[in-house]
Amino acid sequence: MQTMNVILVAVDGSEQAEYAFETALPIARAQQAQLIIARVINKNAYQPMSSYAPSIIEKVQEDANELLAKYKKQAEEAGISDVTVELVYGSPKTKIIRDIVPKYHVDLIITGATGLNAVEKIFMGSVSEHIAKTAPCSVMVVRS
Repeated sequence: MQTMNVILVAVDGSEQAEYAFETALPIARAQQAQLIIARVINKNAYQPMSSYAPSIIEKVQEDANELLAKYKKQAEEAGISDVTVELVYGSPKTKIIRDIVPKYHVDLIITGATGLNAVEKIFMGSVSEHIAKTAPCSVMVVRS
């Protein structure tokens, strides 16, 4: 098996993302890999709602930070010593592939088969499908 020095797990608070995170832990531990836990917030998805409730973006950011902190703590408790959290804004499809993967020289991306944003999936296809097709590294798509 190829050595995986840097593993990226993409999370969004969905059940599938939780399972992807749980799948990443033993792999990262066994490989003694750096684990990057990333959450990408697509502000455009919340734009229509933000005109009615301006604080919605702030709430999404707060929830994302809490989620990342929770996952970081769990990863460290699972024995992974090198854990980094990354919160970025934009399209998950482009931010993961164009920004996060090259920034950390990711060897493996682990993502859930589906996420929270059903509207984006209907109009633009799934994020996991896009990642699997365009990533310059190995990709593991997991189902719960």
